[in-house]
Amino acid sequence: MRAPLKAARLLMAGLALTVFAAPVLAQTTPAIDIRRPDQAQPYTPLRNGAAVPQVQDPAPQRALSQNPQAQPQQNMMMTPIAALPSIANLVERVSQSTVNIIVTTSNGEMLSEGQGSGFVISPQREVVTNYHVIEGGETIEIEFNDGRRYPARTLGTDEETDLALLTFDTNETVPYVQFHQGTRSRIGDWVVAIGNPFGIGQSTSLGVISAIGRKRVDSGSYVDYIQTDATINRGNSGGPLFNLNGDVVGVNSAIYSPTGASVGIAFVIPHETAASVVTALRSEGRVRRGYLGAGLRDAVFEMDGRPGILKSGALVNNLVPGSPAQTYGLEIDDIILRINDYPVRNSVEATRAIGLLAPGDVANIIYERLEKTYEIKVSIGERPEKADVERDAALSRGLPPPAPKSEPHARISINTGVHVLDISAEFRTAIGMRSDQVGVYVESVDPGSEAEMAGFKIGQVLLEADGMPIAEVDKWRSMVLNAKLDKKSSMKIKLRPKDGGEKILDLPT
Repeated sequence: MRAPLKAARLLMAGLALTVFAAPVLAQTTPAIDIRRPDQAQPYTPLRNGAAVPQVQDPAPQRALSQNPQAQPQQNMMMTPIAALPSIANLVERVSQSTVNIIVTTSNGEMLSEGQGSGFVISPQREVVTNYHVIEGGETIEIEFNDGRRYPARTLGTDEETDLALLTFDTNETVPYVQFHQGTRSRIGDWVVAIGNPFGIGQSTSLGVISAIGRKRVDSGSYVDYIQTDATINRGNSGGPLFNLNGDVVGVNSAIYSPTGASVGIAFVIPHETAASVVTALRSEGRVRRGYLGAGLRDAVFEMDGRPGILKSGALVNNLVPGSPAQTYGLEIDDIILRINDYPVRNSVEATRAIGLLAPGDVANIIYERLEKTYEIKVSIGERPEKADVERDAALSRGLPPPAPKSEPHARISINTGVHVLDISAEFRTAIGMRSDQVGVYVESVDPGSEAEMAGFKIGQVLLEADGMPIAEVDKWRSMVLNAKLDKKSSMKIKLRPKDGGEKILDLPT
């Protein structure tokens, strides 16, 4: 099992742009002069666009190597064997299809948490962005780098993968790009990220693919993320990640950071996932996923009533009445070990395996019950809307269902200046949180906001609001919304500071 992540923040790169933000000037360190301009070695381009140093007479190098003390210090450094050519032509071509997404409320006030990036994906003027960029917005505008701006409308959204498809009307021809059609990107491939970081204007950064198949501690289970070290910051959300052919290999989504700015770890939705979701949104406006109707958690041996050692598999901890899981004979405390050809190591993998099936598919499920292994075939249902899933899950646990969201309420900004994340089991361990505590993690606080002045800081865990426990981000949003609807000036927040203990602060609403 991988070591738990250290306490850090997974930031939605498009959230919380604010007029109070000021540039942070990085302290510079004198560069090590390993080669003067007159010592630069000429390069010869290769067919693949890379370049290598031209071969020169090795005699001087042999002479130096025979007399190490006579060899300049810089020549002891490893000489580069390849160099990347300029990507200016590539950037000039693909940047024309990258757009800024501007989300406003009904009264015209800009929503800082709803500004990000996107890209045109077809001649039909379809624009791909992140769902969290446009979530809760009243109006959406598309702005090109040359200043052209168009009203946009939503064709479809998928909260589970954090993707949205927009469109806009114009008689002008607009440039567009395409998803990569080949094999999946490889670790070490060069990539180019384009977006609007911090709202300062379109910017380009270069990096490599650092890893594939990453999971985010705050995210759902339907995406195996690409990790890149290309510089991605707030405002880049929804922007494209290109390969050196100018094809989109991913959609920039979030960063992992202890500072709030890029530290070289960014998460990108891979092109295979994005293209599949876009196809579904284009045809139906949503993504239809398989549904089992069983609440799942990681299987854990319990010792003296306390969680013990993780066990491979997904434990059934509740069943939705009338669901496929109940109908075909699964029971509480069964441990799902395999779904079709996919081994199940944890609840995330089980949820993903079911969700990737189409409604009506028959799944072969191998599970363990009382230390014996069984096998059943289950006809998979269709996953309901998220609100219905939350309602069914609450009812199956004997809890009151969450309040339904009404359209007028969705237009009210719920930004308090404090931005929070759900706390996974792995992240709970990393931040030293007790197993019996519930709460949400403060991943950022708007600079200069009333919340910051009230004492809210990164790394705090919000435990209660006005005496009610904050079990998850959706619950927090509901509490803030209700406080705004009730015209409360503030909420009393019980929290755990980063260094431990508990305190109560007033959060202006």
